[in-house]
Amino acid sequence: MKKGTLFVLVLLFKFIPAFTQDKFTVAEFSYNFAPGVRYENPGLKSHIGYLSGVLNIPVFSTGKATFLAGTRSNIWHFKYNTEQPWPNSYYSLGVTLTYNQKFSNNNSFLFVFIPRYNSDLLNPSPEAWQFGFLSYYTKRSSEKFLWKVGAYVNTEFFGLFVVPVYGINWNMSSRWSLTGDIPIWTKINYKASEKLNLGFSYMALVSSYRLTGEFNNDYISRFAIEPVLYAEIPVVKNLYLKSKIGYTLGRDYPVYDRDDKLDLKLSLIEFGNKRTPLNTDIKDGVFFEISIAYKVDISND
Repeated sequence: MKKGTLFVLVLLFKFIPAFTQDKFTVAEFSYNFAPGVRYENPGLKSHIGYLSGVLNIPVFSTGKATFLAGTRSNIWHFKYNTEQPWPNSYYSLGVTLTYNQKFSNNNSFLFVFIPRYNSDLLNPSPEAWQFGFLSYYTKRSSEKFLWKVGAYVNTEFFGLFVVPVYGINWNMSSRWSLTGDIPIWTKINYKASEKLNLGFSYMALVSSYRLTGEFNNDYISRFAIEPVLYAEIPVVKNLYLKSKIGYTLGRDYPVYDRDDKLDLKLSLIEFGNKRTPLNTDIKDGVFFEISIAYKVDISND
């Protein structure tokens, strides 16, 4: 084994308390496609595409303290009707800086700093930056059950966004497991065989992107709740292919004036919402997703 590969694996094993799963995702790329999505206006429809990528790189570990750096970026594409002039593509270019402090084998603290640039990329704009963090305390109650409590905070373009988070990792049996950061995402996984995982998951999506140049730094807000059914298989060693089918609930892509903001968004509760959307509503619908991931086994077996 090469020294560089060995160094990465050692750091991953030392980072187990922060991720608390049997496999650590080093890199993942996915494409989400929703065909023929209709608008509230009769006769209007659009295809929606969402391409995303994640990369995690261990930097150092002292045994108790571990630091990772990574990227988390996406491209979101859909077309408004011809009467509305806004861009069709939006980009999020982000960095993740992760610090984990291990207090004991059963207790740890995680902090992730997430600066990112969200815009149409048509013109450079300092107003397209967002700064957020995810932080929580983790406690392992038994070999099969772990919980964590914390918060996600981000400076969205509609105002401050705060989500209290309760996390769980529960190996209910040799085949069934439940994991998640509630209310952001949750996954129920069934290990059908050594080469097949089946399951159900949901993701609550909240984000915003800056419209630059002639659009005067207005912003578009993206909201959806996406329950899915999935199947995952290994392609070759450490490389996994996952396919999903889901249905988007509450899909909402409103465009707002740059100064039209909330006082606060606490999870799904909005305070001081007097905003007026500038565009046409879009309907819910079916989507498909395929992803490929490189994962390293960090189980204690």
